[in-house]
Amino acid sequence: MEDLNSFSRRDFLRGVGALSAAGLTLWAGGCESCKRQIQQRPTRRNIANLPANDPVIQAYKDAVAAMKALPASDGRNWTKQAEIHQNKCVHSNWWFLPWHRAYLFYFERICRQLSGYNDFALPYWNWTSSPSIPAPFWGAGNPLLNTTRTATQASVANSSMVGSATITNILNQTNFFLFASDQATTQQEFAGYGMLEGTPHNYIHGFVGGDMGAFMSPLDPVFWCHHNMIDCLWVDWNINRGNPNTNDPNWANFQFADFVDETGAPVTVQAIITVLYPIFSYQFEACGPTTLTAKISDRVQLEKFLREGAPAKLEFVKRFELRQSLTAELQKPASGSIKIEPEAFRSVLESAGKDKAVLTVDEVDVPEKQDVFVRVFINKPDASSQTSLDDPHYAGSFAFFCCPSESSMKGHEGMAATGRPKAGYLVDLTPTLQKLNQGGSLSGGQLDVTLVPVPFDERPPTTQRLTIGRLEVGVARF
Repeated sequence: MEDLNSFSRRDFLRGVGALSAAGLTLWAGGCESCKRQIQQRPTRRNIANLPANDPVIQAYKDAVAAMKALPASDGRNWTKQAEIHQNKCVHSNWWFLPWHRAYLFYFERICRQLSGYNDFALPYWNWTSSPSIPAPFWGAGNPLLNTTRTATQASVANSSMVGSATITNILNQTNFFLFASDQATTQQEFAGYGMLEGTPHNYIHGFVGGDMGAFMSPLDPVFWCHHNMIDCLWVDWNINRGNPNTNDPNWANFQFADFVDETGAPVTVQAIITVLYPIFSYQFEACGPTTLTAKISDRVQLEKFLREGAPAKLEFVKRFELRQSLTAELQKPASGSIKIEPEAFRSVLESAGKDKAVLTVDEVDVPEKQDVFVRVFINKPDASSQTSLDDPHYAGSFAFFCCPSESSMKGHEGMAATGRPKAGYLVDLTPTLQKLNQGGSLSGGQLDVTLVPVPFDERPPTTQRLTIGRLEVGVARF
């Protein structure tokens, strides 16, 4: 198992496979060659900015081709790698980010080994700046092409899901659970989607479609570059903006025993180890809408900050629930009225207040085809898919990513009779309520929540209706 006590120069030469308490002394002047290797660690770059003949793109193609040629008995085999995600993936809970970071970490090492390109760093797809699937993933005979995609080269991702304003709003969240998904007790429990996972992550899976639309999504090479963008945004949120991860030992000490290294040998990874990967093993070319550098410039202090995290809570001091089945259709949005106590939201409406208003959209039946997403409006029952996102009543959006078959959901908790989970989404209503209050359109003892299903693009959606079992507005104290 990789732990905090197994560090050596050999580990640096292998790609910093293990990290330890010795790291702090390295920054302070120990092992000069190791220190140099950390400072010169590979940079993960935006694939859309790389020329077609860039060695990183060629190495990625060579590695994918090599993985597809490996026997099925080899854990590095292309399909075997996808089956790790199918059988063990973490979604809709607080291990979503560290599990996928470890998955990418070992995949990158496998690519480096099989391509023979020792400087290989996995590129990312920045769907905010390049909302169409980048050119390296297209072309007959290209190992990076996946012919099951429903998106074409001309398809453009919806800005309400991946645009600069949406991503900036997510990065501005300071609460770990709102950003990174809700607390869970088991690896495959569907606890609740945070905003990074529930909005751009889920949406891009459905937007690309085909293999990407289900849990065998790693069969499409674009998967790895999509998740690398998610990892880059976690770095931006955690390191550049200085937002702490949770220090809950149940999160930090959790072990993932799902991956293989570049030799095909099984490995076990502790969640807390993954927070150090970006400062020891790789770094990112800036991917956020605003270019930022690490908030903590001193490397010793940065490592200490990442190791320690901070207490994180989403403590609801007031809850107001509507337990009523709602059905939203493409041409007929669903609306539900939640009775509230206006006084309970006073601290939320104060611009300097520390409390937040959080909407939980819960017990959502995940559709078989995840080809629509949902926009949320407050106190606007006439909202439709044509309503401007600049409307002050607009609160946010969420999308679906799941599984077309019961077999892909073995081991997952929170299952519905359909063989798919019932999902829950967290939406920060604070900015919306503050706008409505300032505009004089927030009054009375109820909040009207309107849920508007929206098709991805010009493709006719299969999904025609969605069922929601519960709405809750809570006043959360961090």
